[in-house]
Amino acid sequence: MRFLRIIAAAVVCFAVACAQQPSNPQLPGAKRLVILKVDGLNADLLYSNMRQIDAATGKPRLPWFAHIFGDGGTVFENFYTRGISLSAPSWCMLDTGHHTLIRGNVEWDRYTGYVYDYLNFFPFYLDYARSREIDMPGVQVLDRAGIPLLIDSFPPDQTYQSFQLYQRGVRWSTLKNVLERRFSARVLVPMLESGSAPSLDELWARQTEKELLAGLANSRILYLDFFTGDIDHAGHATSNAAELLEKLRNLDALAGRIWTAIQSSPLASQTLFVVVSDHGMNNVPGIHNQGFNLPDLFNSTEGGAQHVLLNRHELSDYKVRALDPLVKRAYAPSTLSFYLSGQSKQYPTVWIDLDGNERASVSFRNNDLNKIHILLLQLANPDLKPEIRSAAAAYLMATIDKHRSQWNTASAELSEELHALEPAIAQRKTILENQTKQPREERESGQNKTFLRQAQQLTDWQRERDTYTSYLAHVRALLAFHPDPYRPFSGKISDLIPEMSLGDPNTLYDLQNYIVGPGASGIVLDSAGRLDEERSFRRVNYFPLFAVQRVRNNPQPALSPKPIDFTALRLPAAGTADQSYWLYATDDDQLIIRTDASGNISAQPVSHLIQDADGRIQFTPQPWRAGLPLHLFEDPELKIPENADRATWLSAPHSEREWLQATHLCAYSNGIIGITEELSPIARYVPGTPGMNPLLLRYERRRRELVQPDLEIFAADHWNFNVRNFNPGGNHGGFFRISTHSVWMLAGAGVPTQASRNHTTV
Repeated sequence: MRFLRIIAAAVVCFAVACAQQPSNPQLPGAKRLVILKVDGLNADLLYSNMRQIDAATGKPRLPWFAHIFGDGGTVFENFYTRGISLSAPSWCMLDTGHHTLIRGNVEWDRYTGYVYDYLNFFPFYLDYARSREIDMPGVQVLDRAGIPLLIDSFPPDQTYQSFQLYQRGVRWSTLKNVLERRFSARVLVPMLESGSAPSLDELWARQTEKELLAGLANSRILYLDFFTGDIDHAGHATSNAAELLEKLRNLDALAGRIWTAIQSSPLASQTLFVVVSDHGMNNVPGIHNQGFNLPDLFNSTEGGAQHVLLNRHELSDYKVRALDPLVKRAYAPSTLSFYLSGQSKQYPTVWIDLDGNERASVSFRNNDLNKIHILLLQLANPDLKPEIRSAAAAYLMATIDKHRSQWNTASAELSEELHALEPAIAQRKTILENQTKQPREERESGQNKTFLRQAQQLTDWQRERDTYTSYLAHVRALLAFHPDPYRPFSGKISDLIPEMSLGDPNTLYDLQNYIVGPGASGIVLDSAGRLDEERSFRRVNYFPLFAVQRVRNNPQPALSPKPIDFTALRLPAAGTADQSYWLYATDDDQLIIRTDASGNISAQPVSHLIQDADGRIQFTPQPWRAGLPLHLFEDPELKIPENADRATWLSAPHSEREWLQATHLCAYSNGIIGITEELSPIARYVPGTPGMNPLLLRYERRRRELVQPDLEIFAADHWNFNVRNFNPGGNHGGFFRISTHSVWMLAGAGVPTQASRNHTTV
């Protein structure tokens, strides 16, 4: 069946270790697919409770899971998040069977500041009601890239989809019924009597379940799913074993009700029931997770006094404005800014995605844009000494000339792509003008949303054309600019430096020499009368800055006083197919991970890696030892061939399968593979739609590259960066096994049972 092929493809984009595959993996009797999607369900937590006997009942703690999947189905014991253990990227892979095009819960377009907010449902529902949007943002990204969802394998009238991250449309009937029940007498009377009432989430779940069970009775419905975030929400809030077990029992009961309905449905023998989770969570009883505030670090003098842009307000800002469900940009200004005082909303210089807790993706404004901005401010000073003005103007011109070739090429290519977009815009306008808007009842029934999808894409194209054109105008203005070495600069900086824009990505050299303001004495000349670059600018090397962060009040011995584990980024490609990734813990503790043309991966311990201004990378090789990023050498769970030398094996190239079989039980499970997935060049994974204009395909690939951050910061175990609410329960977002170990269980049509598997571990 078509959906079985896609499910199999999902294994390619997730990692399955220690597999001894059945000799015949085909499921010829399957016709219907039912998926229970559980956000944040850790496999260790689920499987251990499935196998434990409740002393009071003499049955498994989770009797339905044990019966359906433990006895009558297949449990994939070793199923791992392929990239980082983060919801939007993980569900992207699970829902498509494709390498992820979405690598954060929020992504920012470097050129235009456009926000891709994948987890905020409320703006989507509001815009849907206004006929401005039709699908969740993640679905729109995948559609533009030419990557279908699993649900797309079925005609719309044969599907039932619950509310989730990769959602097509909105079921207004569900929402209507939820709101009616919310304010019904059956709810209000008990509320008045007891002082409590079901939450909106509870009512939503009940209504979704009711509709799913009704769908199972309809033999025409061949795809049904139920998405629940209850486990994830509870896991963030607490590590109390009893509370988490209660949530698991509720989930177990839900699975039982679905399974019972499947058994009594007209397609019982042809239904495949799947339970899957996107990631786990590092809940450990007795440990309270703690938070480290990255925006505060960047706001500080040592962090560069940066203005920070977030997608949600910080906990410290929880006032009326923090209740705004439509927020997409939240500003964390620095009161210590060296040159951008009061301009945090025009020129935020550090943009952070903190969702995911165990990791933060960070994008910095282009280092030379900072330099140009500082020099323009200096040149605007009418009291600047003539010799300093002349030197500053010459240096500014040299900085622009340094980028002239690159900017000209990029501008020409993007202009060419936007020019190719114009006929598509005109054609789409004609199509929409010739279409009659669908009737209200048809729109509400969820059928034939083609018109709204086409209208939404037209709106996106027009916005992109306007915002990218504005960005290009600024680039061209810079290229045409010639600073006057004799008179003060009197123009508007915003005409040359675009607001709410980061410009081009930074190099490693930029991040190791990041300019955050003018020097303490302003512009300084060297003995030859030229601008002295070293003394004229303040710089921060962010890698050792992250490494030296410590907390002074750490009452839990289980937590390291060092909240940041390591930083990772992609190094310049060594060849057409080779790619390298750098993991930095300290100057002495570093790792390079490499992939080659055949897909094999190798790792090399190094120290003191730097990039010079000309792009050359230098480092000192070192032997394998304890203390390196990912801590593989000292991990007792590393499983390499018998009699193999650890250092030799770790340094040699291996397939992904070999790496996962060796490391999946380690503390960082699939960190080696996950780094290559999370940081790999993304354009290669954008296939485009059939017959797509090559220029528009290049355009789509460019847009995906423009949302990639400069670097990723990973938290130490039980630390997190969630400034909205420092989760006391558990976290996810990194490569720790407890967070990457996910759930995949199958039961129903054609699935091998416990007896037929002969205890094979899959």
